[in-house]
Amino acid sequence: MQAAALNLRTATWACLLLLCALLPLRGTWLPVPLAIATVLLLVAAWRQRPSINWRVLWPVGALYALHLIGMLWTDDIDFGLFDLQVKLGLVLLPIAAAAFMVMQPMGMRSAMGGFTFGNLTAMTLSLIEAWRCQALGGEGCFSQSALSFDLHPSYAAWYACWSVAYAGHRLVSDEPMKPIERWWWIASMAALSAFVVLLASKSGVIGLAFVAVWLGARVVMRSGPAVRIAVFAAAGLIALAAMRGGSVVMARMQAAMDAVQLARDGDPVIYSSEGGSEMRLVAWICSTERIAKDPMGAGTGDIKHALADCYAAKGATPALERKLNSHSQFLQGGVALGWPGLLLTLAAALVPLAFALRRRNALLSLFALLFLLNAAVESVLEVQAGVVFYALMLGLLVARGTAHAHLAGRTDPTKPE
Repeated sequence: MQAAALNLRTATWACLLLLCALLPLRGTWLPVPLAIATVLLLVAAWRQRPSINWRVLWPVGALYALHLIGMLWTDDIDFGLFDLQVKLGLVLLPIAAAAFMVMQPMGMRSAMGGFTFGNLTAMTLSLIEAWRCQALGGEGCFSQSALSFDLHPSYAAWYACWSVAYAGHRLVSDEPMKPIERWWWIASMAALSAFVVLLASKSGVIGLAFVAVWLGARVVMRSGPAVRIAVFAAAGLIALAAMRGGSVVMARMQAAMDAVQLARDGDPVIYSSEGGSEMRLVAWICSTERIAKDPMGAGTGDIKHALADCYAAKGATPALERKLNSHSQFLQGGVALGWPGLLLTLAAALVPLAFALRRRNALLSLFALLFLLNAAVESVLEVQAGVVFYALMLGLLVARGTAHAHLAGRTDPTKPE
């Protein structure tokens, strides 16, 4: 019996680590390890009844429940059911993460080790493809979509920023580490910081700046030799990357500001433009108009039809042809489910952030800030890449706090470790 339990625990641990490692690589590789790990962990949760901090996690459950209710006024049932399937992880994965942390109290380290390894592998494959592209005479091979191995550059940058944040946290914490482990995190932080710059994602660069400011403040307070080496190494690689990718980032920032000016001036050119910034603003304009017009939303499955009608009415052919979503999870929630959807989506970011800041939980604070940033400019909970990452990591972080609190004999699991 004990051997069977040990084998089950080992299989579950291996599946979760494989899931974390594959997440930054390719979405089509995820379903099998995701399904196996989730089922095994839900069975473990049923048996062990782990403590789940719903004070932090209630927005994700409420958001999913609202999507179920939104099916009542949905015409496109097929798309609504697909959306519910994609978002099911919002409810299941935090419960699975809590069970995993009961089985492996230090499982956050293993999960982030696998996730960071996956990010480094994705970076390596991206650079190989970029070199091949350049050898064939391609242009812009070391930037944006041409560089990112499989994921959209914004998601690849988001993942890399989170690995950098975790690596920095480990380096400035008081936890003892072997020299080889310390150097692993130093090298990971430096390499992935440079990768974010090369990807030239605007949200990625801003997210990296958030992480850098936090790490800089911690370095001032804890200026050990290893930490200084990590900071200098990261700065050096970022500078090298900036020589190739920094100009692209600045050009994209300028394009975004120009698009904002077009929108402020009411210039109709914005609707016919095929520029990424212009099309994103068109999506935001139509989304805000739909929320104002329909405070209860179009319904779980009808959001794409509501936006398509707006694009067609405005003559926004590029946005219509690409079937753009809201390109903001908050606006996406509002178009689908009205003001309740918008507010609950905001709560999914702000409730964990408020708890983390109040309890001085640095990792949860950084994760919530990065989610808030990326959800503002991408509909991150409409795709597997966003749902699995957000729900799994949030669940692990909250369960990590619970496990540490129990080990320390505290009653409040959200207090700092």
